[in-house]
Amino acid sequence: SVEEGLSQLPRAKRSICFNLLEAALEGIVNDASKWKVLLSQSQSEKSSFCDLVPASVLEKMSSFGSLSASCLHGETDPRCLLQVLRLLNRTQQVMLPLFDSQHYSIGSHMKVEESHPGGKVAFPSVVIFDAVAPYYPVHFTPPKNDPHGITRDMLQNALMSVLCERGAKYNHFNITEIDNAGGKESGEDETMITLAGRMFLER
Repeated sequence: SVEEGLSQLPRAKRSICFNLLEAALEGIVNDASKWKVLLSQSQSEKSSFCDLVPASVLEKMSSFGSLSASCLHGETDPRCLLQVLRLLNRTQQVMLPLFDSQHYSIGSHMKVEESHPGGKVAFPSVVIFDAVAPYYPVHFTPPKNDPHGITRDMLQNALMSVLCERGAKYNHFNITEIDNAGGKESGEDETMITLAGRMFLER
């Protein structure tokens, strides 16, 4: 597994692996920016980059989110913890808008992708929450004369940014179901903030 492989690497090489994941995210941001420029210069009916992302790409992004979350399992070095927590929050910020707009243009008609249960690909919010939750509350006291400058507040803020990221939702099926009769979403979505609140009360 990924975590077993990472555990065999020294901290510096683990950090390089996380840098690669961060670079992949920034590649998505750059591609989206370029595509928005092209859309603004064309007369296309497609008004949003999000509308043009196919389900197959969203599946890969979902796998990327799960992979990034798995990097956190068993991590104890505060520098790597901070790096991965920030990576996960960035993943949420970059990818969630793409998952929230899952209607694709087929000719002049808009329809929900039909090749997936419930019509939608799920962002791995539950996987990310499960990876981050064990680190709350943060128990870290920097050693004296710490040259790296990592503080408990830095880790706590990074952790809370992931747990309380707006827009991260899931329901009991971990995927939104579509009511065939009315075309409406069934089930009540939970948010990261709701989950975090429950966890805080339990602890």
